[in-house]
Amino acid sequence: MADLEMLKKISLVNGISGYEKQVTRLMKSYIEDCVDEIQYDQLGSLVGVKKGESDLKVLLTGHVDEIGFIVKDIDEGGFIKVQPVGGWMGQNLPSSLMCITTRDGREIKGVFGSVPPHGKSLEERNKVVDPKDSFLDIGVLSKQEALDLGIHKGDPITPVSEFTVMGNEKCLMSKAWDDRIGVAVIIEVLRQLKNESIYPTLYGAGTVQEEVGLRGAKTVGQMIKPDIALAIDVTFSQDLPGEKGDVRLGSGVALSVMDGSVIAHSGLLKALENICEKHQIAYQLDMIAAGGTDSGELSKVEAGVMNITLSIPSRYMHSHHTIINCDDFDATVQLLVEFIRALNQDLYVAMVEDKR
Repeated sequence: MADLEMLKKISLVNGISGYEKQVTRLMKSYIEDCVDEIQYDQLGSLVGVKKGESDLKVLLTGHVDEIGFIVKDIDEGGFIKVQPVGGWMGQNLPSSLMCITTRDGREIKGVFGSVPPHGKSLEERNKVVDPKDSFLDIGVLSKQEALDLGIHKGDPITPVSEFTVMGNEKCLMSKAWDDRIGVAVIIEVLRQLKNESIYPTLYGAGTVQEEVGLRGAKTVGQMIKPDIALAIDVTFSQDLPGEKGDVRLGSGVALSVMDGSVIAHSGLLKALENICEKHQIAYQLDMIAAGGTDSGELSKVEAGVMNITLSIPSRYMHSHHTIINCDDFDATVQLLVEFIRALNQDLYVAMVEDKR
């Protein structure tokens, strides 16, 4: 069963792209007694290493960064102009609560301004403001007051949300499930394998700056040079009104056949399907034409890496009120644990030969 307290902490901690230190510190606190070594790349990605009986390297990644904003400027009235970090939709922003973290660690709350509808035309009421043209109101009356609070250009701005257990208690709503739920999967996999001997050497990574170009995946991939890499991320739940698709909340781990950045290694995909069937792990097949995950960089390291993305379905991705289901989290953890337990040289060779 999912550790709700861990999920709450890992989703609510602040960490937009480029400012992920609080998240990696929290991840480290959960895994440091489960691994033999902690490593870092020079961008701030964290890697826990559990040594195996062989030199075969398996890398699991979940990106620790979330979308947010950076202070771009402060106008004379003390309103904060913002630079989006990651893919925001304007309709998600009006009246949303945000938190600016200053250089000295002070947290200052603010709200995205919204214009009242009174006296406005229907066109004006329905107009969606571009995120880069939005402004944050921190409740001051001048630029100097904002400066006196310690706010500077470049300070990160993180969405403020709550962790909520929904009507169906397996459904959890919070911010940053993209991709803190993937980070939580890696934490739980390392916990479950803590006292077991495994054949491959296992690397569990919290990668940085995925939302702005898969940057941590590239540096971690180059640093580890894995034989097999599995990115754990979220995907679109297609069970909303008007949506058409097979991927649904609560129906299991989604094995990504392809997305806009990668096509799954066929041998690895077949092996994971077989493990799901053998252990009666609920799974679904996912295929989208756009978007990408850490796999987009991991698959291209050196001469190429055997790779796939495992996804947890989510509703309202890239908003700060995203919903996931604990059954999908548990299925993802179980699949990865059973895969690591089953992996030996014979299985690895069989997966390699599937491409030859």
